[in-house]
Amino acid sequence: MLAIDLSLSSLAYAQRKTRELGLANIEYAQADVLALGSIGRSFDLIEASGVLHHLSDPAAGWLQLLKLLRPGGLMRIGLYSELARADIVAGRQFIAERGFEPTAADIRRCRHEVLAPLPALAKFPDFFSISGCRDLLFHVQEHRFTIPQIKEFLDSERLAFLGFEMHPGALQDYRMKFPSARAMTDLASWDAFEREHPKTFAGMYQFWCQRG
Repeated sequence: MLAIDLSLSSLAYAQRKTRELGLANIEYAQADVLALGSIGRSFDLIEASGVLHHLSDPAAGWLQLLKLLRPGGLMRIGLYSELARADIVAGRQFIAERGFEPTAADIRRCRHEVLAPLPALAKFPDFFSISGCRDLLFHVQEHRFTIPQIKEFLDSERLAFLGFEMHPGALQDYRMKFPSARAMTDLASWDAFEREHPKTFAGMYQFWCQRG
């Protein structure tokens, strides 16, 4: 297994935890997703959760990862939902208007002031820590997606959509609305469902796809 990150401190933490657990089958490397074409390796499974939507060009990063995926290989992808993050977008606008900076002092001030106009932000667990809130509301770059946009990319790259990872309650609600969709892989139906329940993917879309 190869695990990559841009952050040396994050990699050092992961290595320390790996040693504590006695694991010996994980390699770590500091690397940029867009520069992975030079490593000369390919993989049966690639996971990129919470990474692509922070790149300047998420599609370029995804395509780079696809170049490393073997035929029949699996990908687990995590992307922010445009519908589910409406409150986050409003919070980011509030921050821009008030001129808050991503410092600990300003994050604390922002959390105190933003809850009156945007109480829904308190539903995000990351809101309550400095580092979590920095990532939630102050990240320098964030892209959000819709299910039709995801479908367009999957279709263009001939990737089969295998399904979402989500709360069992949401899956049950989906089954009740679309009882004939046993495989639960019809993205048009999922798009209709999310429009009716826009907080379904409040964390992010987490889904599996496969190369033919």
